[in-house]
Amino acid sequence: MIRIAEKAQAGPGFDDPIGLLGACHERIEGHCATLVRLKAHVRTRGFDSEACQAADRVLAYFAEAGRWHHEDEERNLAPLLGQRADPALLSVLTQLMAQHRDLEAAYAPLAAALTSRDANDLPVEAYVDLMRAHMETENSVLLPAARRLLTAAEVETLGTAMAERRGVKRGAL
Repeated sequence: MIRIAEKAQAGPGFDDPIGLLGACHERIEGHCATLVRLKAHVRTRGFDSEACQAADRVLAYFAEAGRWHHEDEERNLAPLLGQRADPALLSVLTQLMAQHRDLEAAYAPLAAALTSRDANDLPVEAYVDLMRAHMETENSVLLPAARRLLTAAEVETLGTAMAERRGVKRGAL
């Protein structure tokens, strides 16, 4: 049985955008685990209804929430942090943002295989390994730096931008 990543429980909201980014990493990890199980499942059973459901959930998540997550980091978090970061943190920040292109490149063939239900080749490992390493650096370096360096006003600006990206009115938060 393929355990599909569950919908997130109530967690941080747009008033805690850094916590929200960390919670998103937890959801991404759940989808990575689903992908690993899906590959093993498809190897033995093909794309049965259970596998199709799992593939569709992963595709839907990364098409919307995954895209928003990278935009949150690139358009808002990185520029805010970049104003306050020391050279070492700037280097890590530059690497992490560049890795988003690497992740997109690794995800494209995986998404194509999931969409076409190609059981012969699900290139899961390349994407999952890169994503897990990327999230580890964000969780251990980027998010703690954001908590340490951003002002309350900057955190509010970040939360507002993230909410707007998702079509949520700030007053509705």
